[in-house]
Amino acid sequence: MALVPMDPDKEKELVLRAAGQMDAFAELYEYYVDGIYGYIFRRVGNERDAEDLTARTFEKALGAVGDFKWKGASFCSWLVRIAANSVVDHYRREGRAKMVDLEEVLPQLVGEDDPTIGLLREEESQLLLRAMKRLPRKYCSVIELKFIDEMDTKMIAEVLDCSRGNLAVRLHRALKALRREIEKLEKGELT
Repeated sequence: MALVPMDPDKEKELVLRAAGQMDAFAELYEYYVDGIYGYIFRRVGNERDAEDLTARTFEKALGAVGDFKWKGASFCSWLVRIAANSVVDHYRREGRAKMVDLEEVLPQLVGEDDPTIGLLREEESQLLLRAMKRLPRKYCSVIELKFIDEMDTKMIAEVLDCSRGNLAVRLHRALKALRREIEKLEKGELT
């Protein structure tokens, strides 16, 4: 369920109409709902909360679509920001400040095990998860958006509200830090 932006011209036309025409917002909803749900699910780890937060995200978007301003960011990235804020609010209400571990949602992300790669894939996944846990949240976020959520560079920069140059530096540093942690784990320097 990768989040793929709609054609920019079509998206703009629908957003401009959506404030007064429910069918235009419905088309935006139909196009983006699965991607937003996947984005939220990977952060909360269970279907019930993901469904509730997806509904809240679109309720907030519907209520504010008339105020949406084209400031270089797409409607899609605006939805992702609303979804991210909904997830943060959810954890605040629940009294939990941490995001869901990737380990908890990994089986749902990769699907059923392929018997031809089973054990090797499991070992690699566990190594990656252990290394990711050791990274600062800002590095995990950029890696998740790029490789798990499969967002393109432009959208990630919009979601994180940074320039593409800044994003490139962040992603480079995150991957370098991840590589260092993986190497430490492989050498047995960390437990």
